[in-house]
Parts: sequence; C-alpha cells; structure tokens
Amino acid sequence: MRNARAALVWLPALSFLFMTTALRTSAQATSTPEERAHWVETTHKLESAPLDGSVSQQGDAALKRLSDVHDIHVPLCPALLNEFSGMKYAYSHAITRQYMLASGAFIIENPDKASDTNAMNLAAVGSVLKTYQAILQQKPDAKAKPLDDLLKKQSQGKLNDALQKQCH
Repeated sequence: MRNARAALVWLPALSFLFMTTALRTSAQATSTPEERAHWVETTHKLESAPLDGSVSQQGDAALKRLSDVHDIHVPLCPALLNEFSGMKYAYSHAITRQYMLASGAFIIENPDKASDTNAMNLAAVGSVLKTYQAILQQKPDAKAKPLDDLLKKQSQGKLNDALQKQCH
C-alpha cells in the first residue's frame, strides 16, 4: 500500500518530466530561421578564414546542429564525401566540414532547388575550393592533389560534368 501511494505521488511528477523532455527534444529537432541564417553566414566565413580558430569552432557547432535537426535533409554525394574525408591532408576536416556545411547552406539559400543535387554539389564544391584557396594563401605548401585536380576542372569549365559523373 505504501508503494502504491509513493507511485501515485511520483507518477505525475515523472509524467511532467517526461513530457517536458519530450517537448524540448522535439523542439530541438527542428531549426530556427536564426540558426539557418547563422549556418549560412558561418559557411561563407569559413570560405575566407578556414584556419581562424573561432570561425572553425562555429563551423563545428553549425555542422553538429545541422546534423541533429530533422527539418533539413542534405543529400550528400558519397563519392565526394569519401574523397574529402579520406584525403591524407592536414586540413581534410576543414574541407569535409565545408562540403557538408556548403551543401546545407545551398539548400537553405535555395529551397526551390533543394532536390537539384547537381546544383547543390557544384555550389558545395565551389565553396570547398574557395576554402582550399584560403588555406593555400596562409599555408602555400598545404597542397592536396584531389583539390588541385578539382581546381583545374573548375578553371577549364569541366567541374559540373565531372561532378555529375562522380555523383550519378
């Protein structure tokens, strides 16, 4: 009988805690317009200052939150993701993060083109190449052949075709 009374006392409190936690979790599962604007801003900051510690921390936080929310779906190209993350390159994290953030930023900035993965990949790789060039400005010896190859294709006007083949 005593256990039954204790359960009756604690049951409403536990129910309230569960409901509050569930509501907080579901509220956090979607992004706010302010967050989305901040992610886009951070993505563009990283294009010119990828080695800046505070901007890099903002990028890591933005990527974590972008991957946590359920209202933005970013269809990444596995071949590109593997290429960037698998590079033996001191700045592969910055490059891989930039690809993922820039893909999300494209969807946020162009909601009407969210299903156009070719356009998204072209924009995201363009952002990656800006980031790579910014790295090279600070660290001229920080070359990466896969990124140099993409820069060459971009300068020849062949990047879009190459990405379509790679990400079919």
